[in-house]
Amino acid sequence: MPIVRNFIRHTSAAGLREYFSRKQIPVNGVDWSQDHPTVVSNVIQLLDHLTPDQKARLTIDAERIYQMADEVGQAALLSAVSTPAQLSAMPSALERSRWVYLHEPDSFRHAEDIRYADQYRHGRNWSGYQVEVGLPLNSDAVSLSAFKEKIRSLFGLGDKVKIELFERTLPDEDGNEVDVVQVMVYQEGLPDSYLEFEGEDDIVSRIRRPVSEHAITYSEATGVVEVVAAKRERRDSIAKAFTEDLLKQTVEAERVPLRRYDLQPLMVEQVLDWDPNDEIESVQLVMMKLKDLAGEGRVQIEVPAKSQMGLHTYAQEHFGEHNPLTSGAFTPTQARINIRFQPENGVGRGKVLPVKITMPNGCDLRSRTERERLIGEKYLKRWGLLEEVQQ
Repeated sequence: MPIVRNFIRHTSAAGLREYFSRKQIPVNGVDWSQDHPTVVSNVIQLLDHLTPDQKARLTIDAERIYQMADEVGQAALLSAVSTPAQLSAMPSALERSRWVYLHEPDSFRHAEDIRYADQYRHGRNWSGYQVEVGLPLNSDAVSLSAFKEKIRSLFGLGDKVKIELFERTLPDEDGNEVDVVQVMVYQEGLPDSYLEFEGEDDIVSRIRRPVSEHAITYSEATGVVEVVAAKRERRDSIAKAFTEDLLKQTVEAERVPLRRYDLQPLMVEQVLDWDPNDEIESVQLVMMKLKDLAGEGRVQIEVPAKSQMGLHTYAQEHFGEHNPLTSGAFTPTQARINIRFQPENGVGRGKVLPVKITMPNGCDLRSRTERERLIGEKYLKRWGLLEEVQQ
């Protein structure tokens, strides 16, 4: 049980004592007042004396707690709990995850739903859709019942369907928090069988009905509907039902192309080239935001648009051997590239197209003119910063 041992080693003595007490898993004989290494050693020695059910319970709990200790899980927990300030003050991600698991189990499951939606956001199990901005979400009993009935009839699965709604936030392309509603759809699946021991020697077949899980997020302010589900056809059907029953629209939502942005190529100095017939005068990387891999801080590097010194040269001169672009300890989160066009009729200064990219999926080209958007997307693909994926 490697994950159980890791959970025990990285949890405080007080945290371990609280966990085993609340879960009623006996670890008799442990002196919780001793130093942490001694407590850990004593608890691990007692694992072999647990019953199979207790070992299974401990393993499942450790897996769920550990899963929510990564960056995505921590953000989900902070948005789900009633006291985020108290949670932020705790000494480690694992302690925060363990505390919510024990003290706010409903918030923990709520956070798991958020993590599920965010983990697969803009991946192959994701589809985005655009509807009219400002449409209110109808969450009355009649609308939810109609949506539930439509989901029940769509996929030929079981009759049991559960719908849960809650409010949360998502970062927009500028890193600002946008209010969204997340809708979780749980549907009973088709029956499946598995083998299980009954007593010491008998093997029996059991029937189970696994639950299919789908996530929808909707922002009234942007009109964006996002659906996470395993199959594209299922995502399209869910989006259509959501639009008809909860947004009261008969016009189908427009699919948003799946785009993956990657700022890693900008960590190395390179020439951002262009084609002469696009009437571009210069291209300049003017800003990068980075976060350290340990999750302890962020750095922004920026040079003026008129500067003759490139961003990489500036970073090397300013930071030297501690340059975050070359240290290997940072990863990019946002960048801005200025594309300057040649002056019209050769007079004055040319227009500047600033392109801001925010990981994992943000880019402000959507608010530009059609020509600017096409130019921007063309070169983001050329420079290895954008990939369009067939869904």
